[in-house]
Amino acid sequence: MRYEQIGHQEARSAITTNPIAARKPVMTRLLIPGLLIGLAFAAPAVGQEAPRTLTLEQAIATAKEGNRPLKAVRQKVEQMRQTSSFVFSNFLPRLATQANYMGSTNTGGIMLPRGSLGNLPELGGAFPPADLNVSQGGQAFFFTYTTLSQPITHFFKIREGVRVARADEVAARANLAKAEQDVAFGVMRAYAGVLIAEQSLEVARVRVTATEQRVAYQKTAVQSGTAIEVAEREARVKWLQARQEVLERQGEVDDLTYALTDALGLPPRTPVKLVMPAAPADTRLGQIEDYVRTALENNPDVLEARALVTKATHGVNAARADYIPEIGVQGLHFYQNSVPFFPKNTLGFGLQGKWTILDFGARRSTIQSRRAQFAQAEYNLTMVEGRVRGEVEGAYRKALRAKEIVELAREGAALRTEAARLRINQTAAGFAMAAAEREATADRMEGALDLVKAELGYRLALAELAKAAGTLART
Repeated sequence: MRYEQIGHQEARSAITTNPIAARKPVMTRLLIPGLLIGLAFAAPAVGQEAPRTLTLEQAIATAKEGNRPLKAVRQKVEQMRQTSSFVFSNFLPRLATQANYMGSTNTGGIMLPRGSLGNLPELGGAFPPADLNVSQGGQAFFFTYTTLSQPITHFFKIREGVRVARADEVAARANLAKAEQDVAFGVMRAYAGVLIAEQSLEVARVRVTATEQRVAYQKTAVQSGTAIEVAEREARVKWLQARQEVLERQGEVDDLTYALTDALGLPPRTPVKLVMPAAPADTRLGQIEDYVRTALENNPDVLEARALVTKATHGVNAARADYIPEIGVQGLHFYQNSVPFFPKNTLGFGLQGKWTILDFGARRSTIQSRRAQFAQAEYNLTMVEGRVRGEVEGAYRKALRAKEIVELAREGAALRTEAARLRINQTAAGFAMAAAEREATADRMEGALDLVKAELGYRLALAELAKAAGTLART
């Protein structure tokens, strides 16, 4: 990292220019282990996979493609789309056919009883003179029955069913938009968290080096009798605290990196290298009424609530359509090849109707139930719109505060940079020890870190405002 390289250069210059550090070998013995520890933290493992470089935009795009929960939501949208297509197919006629085959041990025929055709004296009396079985066809019987039906009055109920299915599809797409916004905002937070944790780790490492130099100086002062032993112990306590801070920051980097790679859909422990995004443009925020209006038009929660109202409306209409008689047109084709005296092909057409006269209040109860669902959907829409309006107003105020914090952080970083420059000059002139220079470097790095936190916080505040307005997924 840039800060670490500058820190090592300043440490080397401090060792060579500080007379106390040059005269005391004990300081060198303490500095070498500390530098080795810093190098161990900074050096990549041998044979480790090269880190994957990601910008913030690339990370969001990767998450939208590889995030597993997001894939499941997309499948839900596809399911609703197919359901809508299936319900729409009820408008179209149905063509169905049925085939039957039957075999028997006897040959089919017609039985003519004795004298069933009359009494013919010239033939000796009754005809036929005895029971006669006239064979017909064979021992197998095969026929097909094909029908083509088209509902007519069902059209009203089918139309409402199609609109209900389309409302479910709209709600599913709103859920997808919400999931995409949640994933994008989560990635932005994790991305910012990793960057802040990495820079905090660098600051902590410089603090360790500074406290090591302070311990070495106090030890030398105690040995020469210019300081008491308590000062050395206090310096060593600060060194231990700095070491603990390094370990905590390292654990934080590992945890946040793991969470980020999991959100991106990458394999666990995939090494990534994040690029610091540019500072957000210093643009003025629009009027809060514009953000509220946009949210009421685009927020996924509002869109889903409106889809539920639409669904409930058509559900009531579908229940009312149950009172309409069911009338349809039907055509048929009958084919058989086993009965000689019956035609092989027969065509027919007609009307088919059904009407429920009495259902003991079932349809009326269904209508009342659907009306109750409609009332619930309207109440839910009102509640969601109020909640979204509050979220937009809260995010707007948060963005205003974050913008002011950025200005304060810039001023603070400039002051810390100037203070660090002065202390470094004092060390170079021999008026301060090397530890003061390292502490000044750490202070300067911490000021830069505060500015990074403020800028990333402002970016997150703007993203939260866009999320509340329902436009984050499109930015």
